[in-house]
Amino acid sequence: MNADKLDDIKRSANVYGCVECGRCVAACPMVDMYVNFSIEMSPRGVIKKALMGDDLVRDGNIWYCTECNAGTDVCPQGVSCRDLIRGLRQIAVEEDVSTNFNYCASCHNPFVPLPAETFVRKRLKSEPENVLDVLNLCPACRRENYMMRNA
Repeated sequence: MNADKLDDIKRSANVYGCVECGRCVAACPMVDMYVNFSIEMSPRGVIKKALMGDDLVRDGNIWYCTECNAGTDVCPQGVSCRDLIRGLRQIAVEEDVSTNFNYCASCHNPFVPLPAETFVRKRLKSEPENVLDVLNLCPACRRENYMMRNA
């Protein structure tokens, strides 16, 4: 892995500004989504591991984040766990070290971490198939699909 690329991701996510206040964890929806929620998968846990130099690219906990940005919204330092997670996931995909994602049925780009998709599909299990089919598209293709139908 390119150490410079990882450092750039950490800097752009401002992980070095973290003051360990825990507001990101308090705002994180994962606590309600996953029965196995722990500090290891929390925004604070991931940020701490990034600061400690842990190999987060191979850490399965990076795939639980929903990328909602709630932690950044409440962070007094503007630390973006979402941007950190996105960067780490991108490296994991590029280096082919994980299979915790799906490919978009339209553009074929990787998206949606499987733990989050599993949660959403369980919640929507009684929905019609056409509703569930939307989950096979990445957010960009969902927007495009919506715009084409509603233009």
